[in-house]
Amino acid sequence: MNWRTAAKLALVHVGVSITVVPVTSTLNRILIADLGMSALWVSFLVALPYLLSPLQVPLGHWADRHPLGGYHRMPWMVLGGLMASFGSYWTAHAAYWMAENPILGGPAAVLTFLLWGVGVNVASVSYLSLVSELAQGEWRTRVVSLMWTAMILSTILVAAGLSILLADYSPEALYTAFGAVWLAASVLVVVGSAGVEPHASARAAPAQHRAENPLQAYRVLALNPMARRFFAYLVLVLASIHAQDVLLEPYGAEVLGMPVAMTTRLTSIWGLGVLVSLVGSLPLIRRWGKKRSANLGAAVVAVAFALIILVGLGGTPQGLMGAVLLLGLGGGLMTASNLSFMLDMTVQGAAGLYIGAWGVANFAGQALGNVFSGFLRDVSFALTGDPWVGYSAVFGMEILGLVAAVLLFRTISVEAFQEQAQITLGEVLALLGPEA
Repeated sequence: MNWRTAAKLALVHVGVSITVVPVTSTLNRILIADLGMSALWVSFLVALPYLLSPLQVPLGHWADRHPLGGYHRMPWMVLGGLMASFGSYWTAHAAYWMAENPILGGPAAVLTFLLWGVGVNVASVSYLSLVSELAQGEWRTRVVSLMWTAMILSTILVAAGLSILLADYSPEALYTAFGAVWLAASVLVVVGSAGVEPHASARAAPAQHRAENPLQAYRVLALNPMARRFFAYLVLVLASIHAQDVLLEPYGAEVLGMPVAMTTRLTSIWGLGVLVSLVGSLPLIRRWGKKRSANLGAAVVAVAFALIILVGLGGTPQGLMGAVLLLGLGGGLMTASNLSFMLDMTVQGAAGLYIGAWGVANFAGQALGNVFSGFLRDVSFALTGDPWVGYSAVFGMEILGLVAAVLLFRTISVEAFQEQAQITLGEVLALLGPEA
């Protein structure tokens, strides 16, 4: 591992990640606010990458045993990345297909979003497995930090670029904006994948798949009551944070009358808050501790959601932007604190399996938050006919979820987890199989 390889892996990560930006920062608003589609339906489509995440297990194991052209990861990185970029581009066309002809456009949209979701998962499991194989010791931390920072920066830049391209919104302008992201993502994936993986014949050891089996993760949780509690906390806190992912831009459109370019800018404002918080949170976490810092981040996020609700009663778009910046600041602090705490919630000899369990919680929380928020918005709007009530019900639910998560977090102890884990460590290791 060297910095050149780390940079190329970061390019692939950025290429795949930016395919999500136009879908969740622009298309969600157009589908719900401009084309009048069900928020539940849109949330389901956008959540497909999370709902399809179990595909990573068989795909990863297949790649372990069946190299293509002498490579275990690189062909799948390219294939998945291009599926994600092409799928993301065609989602813009699918939006208008659904509006013009729901009978034919609906199935076409499902296929398009499936192409995007499958591509994200195929590429992700491939480059993350390669990172795990090539980066050891300090290099693993460096590569992950570089990939994460590059992803946040690219999210900010892409959202800002989309806002500029959509200043004069029209379907043609939308296709052009999505096409620009398609081109950038495709180039980044192809360039980043080239020459990054050693040939299978040159490997010192066979490829090892790092994506844990979700069924094994569930079995691990059954052996440790504190682990089950932490799993529930992660699902709850992630659902509470990400329930707004699909609805924030439509809220700005329907409640505050913000144009497409302005609502798209919300993602870059949120990303800026996250980046600032991630960079500056380390001293605070060291001084206050991981749990107190995570709880402080939850409080900031809850205040941000309350401000978002209040802005809808008579505020301005600038007020919403300020609340979204605060949302990013609190979310970044929560992310840094919870990730650090998550690393403590493992046991020697079975760290990968527990990290796999926390990964399942991550996917489950984000999928649950996205889908349930769409359902709650639709039901609340149908009952009242008031868009503000529909969206505020979701933001209010997120506040309650964060309060419940903080209360649950107070009952979780690393020491108790480690003690319970040691009692059943033999059973945990047995789940790893004969290769452990």
